[in-house]
Amino acid sequence: MKPHFVHVYTTIRVKIAVTAEDHGDAMRRAEAIVGTGIFPVRLLPNAAAVLDAAPAEEITGFLVDEADDPEFENSGSCDAKYRPYEGVAA
Repeated sequence: MKPHFVHVYTTIRVKIAVTAEDHGDAMRRAEAIVGTGIFPVRLLPNAAAVLDAAPAEEITGFLVDEADDPEFENSGSCDAKYRPYEGVAA
C-alpha cells in the first residue's frame, strides 16, 4: 500500500444575505459575492454577507494523486461513482 492524496469535489451550500428587487436580482447579487475570484467562505464565513455554509451532501468527483509522483504522471480523475472521466486516465 502507498500513500495517496485525494481531492474530493463536493457541492457546498452558501447562504448569502442580499437586498434585491426580485429573485433574479437576488441571485445576481449573490453570485457577485461568491464569484469575485476570492471565495468568501473558508472553514468559517469570510464575508459579512455570508450567513451560513455547510456541505450539501453531494460529491461530484475525485482527483487522486500518488504521494510519490511529483510530476502527477499517475494522477486520475473520476466521477462520483469512481468512473474515470472520458479521455482522462484513472
